Amino acid sequence: MIELTEERNMNDEQFTDLFRHIEMLTPLALHYTGFMPVIKSQGSTEQANKWYTAARRHAIIGCYAQTELGHGSNVMGLNTVAVFDQKSDEFVIHSPDITAAKWWIGGLGVACTHAVVQAQLIINDKSFGPHLFIVPVRSPFDLKPCRGITVGDIGPKAYGGFATTDNGFALFDHVRIPRDNMLMRFAKVSRDGEYTPPVHMKLSYGSMVKLRVDIVTDAGWKLAKATTIAIRYCTVRRQFHNPPSFKLDDNRLESQVISYSSVQHRLMPLLSTAYSLLVTGEYLYTQFHTLMDQLEGNNADTLPEVHASSCALKTWSTRRATDGIEECRKAMGGHGYSIFSGVSELFANFVPANTYEGDNYVLAQQVGRFLLKQLQNVIKGKQVTYSTAEYLNTLAEGTTEPFEFNNPNEQILDPNVQLKIFGMRSARLVADLGQQLQSGREWSDLNMECWAVNLAHAEYLIMKSMIRKVENMRASPEHASLADTMKNISDLFCLSTLGYSSLATFLSTSTIHPSDLARLNEQYRATISKVADNAIALTDSFGFTDHELNTALGKKDGRAYEHLWDAAQKNPINHGEENAKLTKLVLNILHSGNNLDYIKASKL
Repeated sequence: MIELTEERNMNDEQFTDLFRHIEMLTPLALHYTGFMPVIKSQGSTEQANKWYTAARRHAIIGCYAQTELGHGSNVMGLNTVAVFDQKSDEFVIHSPDITAAKWWIGGLGVACTHAVVQAQLIINDKSFGPHLFIVPVRSPFDLKPCRGITVGDIGPKAYGGFATTDNGFALFDHVRIPRDNMLMRFAKVSRDGEYTPPVHMKLSYGSMVKLRVDIVTDAGWKLAKATTIAIRYCTVRRQFHNPPSFKLDDNRLESQVISYSSVQHRLMPLLSTAYSLLVTGEYLYTQFHTLMDQLEGNNADTLPEVHASSCALKTWSTRRATDGIEECRKAMGGHGYSIFSGVSELFANFVPANTYEGDNYVLAQQVGRFLLKQLQNVIKGKQVTYSTAEYLNTLAEGTTEPFEFNNPNEQILDPNVQLKIFGMRSARLVADLGQQLQSGREWSDLNMECWAVNLAHAEYLIMKSMIRKVENMRASPEHASLADTMKNISDLFCLSTLGYSSLATFLSTSTIHPSDLARLNEQYRATISKVADNAIALTDSFGFTDHELNTALGKKDGRAYEHLWDAAQKNPINHGEENAKLTKLVLNILHSGNNLDYIKASKL
């Protein structure tokens, strides 16, 4: 890949697209997605010229070292320190104890020569909070650890995931680095030790926001792969007859598994979720790039909104995609448990996204805080500050009644009605959170209320993104013919969320009345059928190659059984040295003791 990049003289954007496309889980992954982007966004022009250029040429290989053995989500509580030594004009990077060891850092186990390290900035015994420092960890000449650094690999991960990524640890023992190794685009430390704070104390969070934005889109693509494999396989797989037949001499073809209602109700909403995440990811990227352009001018006005959106969508997408990938595996029956299905590997490699780049439940509290601040504007008779929370304005209407349907079957397909209902539910959950806090409950006791608010806010953002996407497609001569298909996908996301995955909060907030559920479910079933009729075309539209899917059961040619058979025949256990070792072991068991007479007696 590096040779191809140099041969084609690719720019950064082309290289990033290539790396995402091939989805290689390599020790260099965080070099491209964490180390380089952080230097570019958080370093000064001079620092970017020095470090980013070297990283792009692979003269150095880097990682992003934030998580510690004793701290993860609580960034403010990190124990690694960077003490400024004014006499030598250096920072001393130090791990006070074993809990301060950097841990789980991708690429640090074997490959990295440098790390962007989050450490507490200390000047004259005063802490200024976490800041970013470039710290050499290994020599680029022989890869031996630098002086004062203990570094290595943390070992295998759960479910066999990220097996080709060297997640590592590092312990720093008074490691000295030049003052200029602190990334100083926003915060600065002068030669005489004077600290200049950034215009917004959370500007360094931009790097974390970038990683969360990436996760949302990645969740969409991972779920898209799983649904593609499952839908293709369930189309090939035939079991029983639908409707049932009890004739022993019934020679009809058995029914396709995909034709069964239970399978469609499990897979089609997941297909709509994959599309919805990809669409929402596009809009989130647009928000993020707007933010980064503003930060160039030290304007952090939109940072709270983008931070809250990325937190809500990161938590929602990782939870739904992980559950969805596992549901795809189960929908494939017993063969889905084979590693050759390709689905188990997707699950193993994506499930840790629920905890890395911020624990989901901790991030949900940050979303809750953001929305409570917006709620204060409504209470004071003002408009909310950010458009993503504009649904809170509905609280000023003063009603707690359910949405009044005249014809639920038809009205629920109206995008204005859909967004209104999702907004009402979210607003009422935020209002309840505020009331609970005002009643005297401790903030630490409101995590589950924040979780409900967080999910509702994410679903509102996704619904809004899908509605906008359909409108844009209708207005585009190039895509207008596909708008109805996208509308069906959008409607299915709405109806499956409303009537199934998030039904509890729509009812508990009295956003909808239970008496309307039967009619809403009629439309849900009708929409399921519309999406199911185009399921193969919709999965083909993702554009995955067989190589990218890495599956025996979901290849495009539909020959699932032949490919699964071929994969099993290539198993090393079935031939060669591995087979000989196991054969010898089994024969030792069979021939132990006085078993010869028993063996002869049991011979066929």
